[in-house]
Amino acid sequence: MRFFSASWPFRFSSTAGFVRKWFKASLAEREPMKPKVARAVVYAPHFAEYSTRLAFALGEAAEVLLILDRLNREQEVEPALLAALPARVQWMEFESVGRFARMVSLVHIVLRVLAFRPHVIFMQEQIDALSAWVARTTGRVFPILLTVHDPAPHSGNDAQYVIDNAQNRRVLRATARAYHVHGPFCRRQLRREIEGDKPIVETAHGIILVSDSSARLDPEQGRILMFGRMEAYKGLDVLINAIGLLESRNIPHHLVIAGRGPELDRLAPTLAARRSVEIVNAYLTPSEASRQFQRASIVVTPYVNATQSGVVAAAFGNGRPVVASNTGGLADAVVHEANGLLAPPGDALALADVLQRALCDVPLLQHITRGAEASATRAFAWRTVAHSLTAFHQSTISGA
Repeated sequence: MRFFSASWPFRFSSTAGFVRKWFKASLAEREPMKPKVARAVVYAPHFAEYSTRLAFALGEAAEVLLILDRLNREQEVEPALLAALPARVQWMEFESVGRFARMVSLVHIVLRVLAFRPHVIFMQEQIDALSAWVARTTGRVFPILLTVHDPAPHSGNDAQYVIDNAQNRRVLRATARAYHVHGPFCRRQLRREIEGDKPIVETAHGIILVSDSSARLDPEQGRILMFGRMEAYKGLDVLINAIGLLESRNIPHHLVIAGRGPELDRLAPTLAARRSVEIVNAYLTPSEASRQFQRASIVVTPYVNATQSGVVAAAFGNGRPVVASNTGGLADAVVHEANGLLAPPGDALALADVLQRALCDVPLLQHITRGAEASATRAFAWRTVAHSLTAFHQSTISGA
């Protein structure tokens, strides 16, 4: 469905041009901007928890306007997190379901951003039509730093979604003044995907799905967690074969697969034959997800291909090491024998060997667990991410 149609009673581009001219004139009356992020917008059509935690960290030194999609906010952000936002952080939400609702939301978002007068807009790349129009309008007045979570689409359903929304993605990336990615692999991949030499800043993916409760659950011995939406690229079939090998070796373990997705449905008969596998085929609230991470001794990401991974960030945030495929951005986040272990992608035997090592070598598991906890307080801490983005704005965007 088209976001706008030819039957609109006015040309939106003309209206946007008028607003742009008016607002640039008003900006000229102000004192010159200082090279700092005094006011920032965080626009989140998706990744609501990620964006809320980023706004929280930015709010320590800047005035922040956080803009969230209502449905995504209800799924990902618990009321306690919003209630704890610093006084410097304002937030609003918008509707994205229904053509008329998107039209109204666009007007509300643009007017609120214009009134806020940010020095920079931190925008999450979600390639829907509303986000493309938000970028078109606000990006003509204020610089956009676009967080690109997946520079290239994953195999499976993601690839078709990108094809269907290719024009929106082109608009978002063309409008951005600079880009933000999670790690060196994503930087290289994005550089191949885009034209020109716009600057790119890389940070770790800040921790998510973290319980705000001070009481952390103790891990259950031998418990392995695979979490998230089960798509083809996640390597669930590889993990199932690896678990079969662990069962044949009589290695004590208990695999929990928490999430939904087409691969879980496709492989249901095979999973049913595995006596050590528990399936939680449901959408989990952030608190429920955090408890699943904390109950696990090991989190596994057996992906066949990958960019960045919020699952790894969630594991570290809950103090759990990760056994990951040595592919894509996973290898940027998981440091072998430091905060997790790596195995070749698509290799069930190698994955079984690495899982067995983590399950049976207690000193090693304790060591990589401590490494995961340390990662959460260093590179993956939101304060670290926010500092890097602020410094990048000061040195690159504000002077561009």
